[in-house]
Amino acid sequence: MRFESPWLLLLAVPVVLAAAWGLRRAIRKPPTLRLPTLAMVTLANPSRMALLAPLPLGLQALAALLAVLALARPQIEEADALTGEGADFVIALDMSGSMNAVDMPADKILEHHKQGKEPPNRFESAREVLKGFIRSRPQDRIGLVIFSSKAWVKFPLTLDRDAMLRILDGLVLDDRTRASGDQDSCANACTITGEATAIGDALARGYKRLEDSPAKSRNIVLITDGDNNAGKAAPEEIARFIGQQSSDRPVHVWTFLVGTGKDTFLPANHQFTGRPLFTPEGRRVYERPDQPFPVNPALLHSIADSTGGKAFEAATEEDFRKEFEHLQTTEFAAPALHRWREAFLPPLAASLALFLLGEVLGLTVLRRWP
Repeated sequence: MRFESPWLLLLAVPVVLAAAWGLRRAIRKPPTLRLPTLAMVTLANPSRMALLAPLPLGLQALAALLAVLALARPQIEEADALTGEGADFVIALDMSGSMNAVDMPADKILEHHKQGKEPPNRFESAREVLKGFIRSRPQDRIGLVIFSSKAWVKFPLTLDRDAMLRILDGLVLDDRTRASGDQDSCANACTITGEATAIGDALARGYKRLEDSPAKSRNIVLITDGDNNAGKAAPEEIARFIGQQSSDRPVHVWTFLVGTGKDTFLPANHQFTGRPLFTPEGRRVYERPDQPFPVNPALLHSIADSTGGKAFEAATEEDFRKEFEHLQTTEFAAPALHRWREAFLPPLAASLALFLLGEVLGLTVLRRWP
């Protein structure tokens, strides 16, 4: 057992002193009653109940001590251990336009439409897997960098999983559709546009989040479906720089190349207006891209190798999910951490019960008169 606020236990000193003074006064100086004659009083013997007269005060003194104990917030170590060692993760998530692609055969897309829903694109698949990853690591701090032609820190390292999940749900991918003549009319209000992919900038921003981290395990999880074609930083140089840092607390980069399957479709847009095309049922129309997306698996393998990490290639959402689970269960197993459970409720409940019991006894069977 431990106390979250042990200094509050000092309040027990004035409680003990006040209780001792009160009990001493009750025992040594009982209340008196003036009578015209003591003839009948001398015939009376003290009852057993009189010996219990200090009991209400004693009970309430004990209640005060238990209240002090509850204020100090005792905590009990749970028997079940949590896995992990409090690792830090920065997730670098690609939000370029190619993440709108859907990697599944045409008949699977039609099945989703028949069920009244759109097929998940690469970005939505990655987001759902990330949400599961965040929920599965309550003892770790996680941050998020989003990138396309530029890179931004969406949230810093934090343990607030609810906030992270809300931010992830609020991300809107630029579908590259624009109103006629208006290049600023983005689906996500152009907060991040999807023209290009700046992998080097994303790695640099991720490393800056981890540079001063005290965690022994520091990690960047890079999720992208393309090649580096924008930004100011060369990803190979950033990876070499990261790999040359402190050997006792290295920063590993784990890369995920998503959407490299041959069954790839993009949402179709009108060739003149640029507006999205829909079926009569209101579902998006999908078409094969005119040319393959530029991908560079060798680059991602080089980044991972330079930092002591590992590169994964996942063609579909299911493969991506399996690879991420493999990363969780194999690489980041660590000595157990024990969880502390709050234990202030029992002493607080006992304090209230003893205080009320002392009050009831003092007003009834042990009531003092005068």
